[in-house]
Amino acid sequence: MLNSLTRTRVIQLWFVAVAVAIATIVAFGVAVTASTAVLLVAGSFVPPGILLIMWRDAPPPTAAEVIHAADRQ
Repeated sequence: MLNSLTRTRVIQLWFVAVAVAIATIVAFGVAVTASTAVLLVAGSFVPPGILLIMWRDAPPPTAAEVIHAADRQ
């Protein structure tokens, strides 16, 4: 199941989770101050940004792949 997750799908799930958290906060009537709003915005944009930077599209080739590719040429 986790092998089929793509970077964009993980980010979409993250934003849905943040939207549900914000909706829950509003539904329970919590007082949202400026510092709380900044924390929610940072919590919703920082992790996906880190994910975009660190998640590679394809894994690097293994030693066996490099050796066999050299034999074919």
